[in-house]
Amino acid sequence: MTSLLERLAQAEAAATEKAATLREQLAAAEEQLRRLSITRETLLTLSAQNEQVAGAGESGAEESVEAGKRHEPDSPVGPSGGTAALPELRGVRRQTVALLATAQQPMRVRDVVVALGQPDDRGKVESMRSRLLRLAADGWLTRCEGGTYAIASGVNGNAPAWKGSEPTAP
Repeated sequence: MTSLLERLAQAEAAATEKAATLREQLAAAEEQLRRLSITRETLLTLSAQNEQVAGAGESGAEESVEAGKRHEPDSPVGPSGGTAALPELRGVRRQTVALLATAQQPMRVRDVVVALGQPDDRGKVESMRSRLLRLAADGWLTRCEGGTYAIASGVNGNAPAWKGSEPTAP
């Protein structure tokens, strides 16, 4: 008959082995989630580029303007008073650029969502990630190291070029 200490040691060894297995499974799941997130970002960026190309057609430009009015209904604002080549901003896009223009440092996606008063659930965060990627592709923002975002240099006349920022590739 085994002693109580021996049975305890066996149970501890079994629990340690199970924990190691679960850590490996968790690491694999996190890696899969990271890859899916990157894939989603890439697809959203490509989709936005396709919409821009399609919107450059004769009736596409009018449809893009109408779609923008439906989804982000505030009055339009362009950079430097609306006289630059950057697209106009409405609604949440406008609020997001204003927030990042006043930020002291680049912000994480979740921090932007919270700062705008939205719940930080996964859907809102992923929606904001897509929006920030589009704003970066449009030239309003810069994506910095670590997946943070900052106002693009020169957009508001005094925006700093954040260390570690890199232009978003088309």
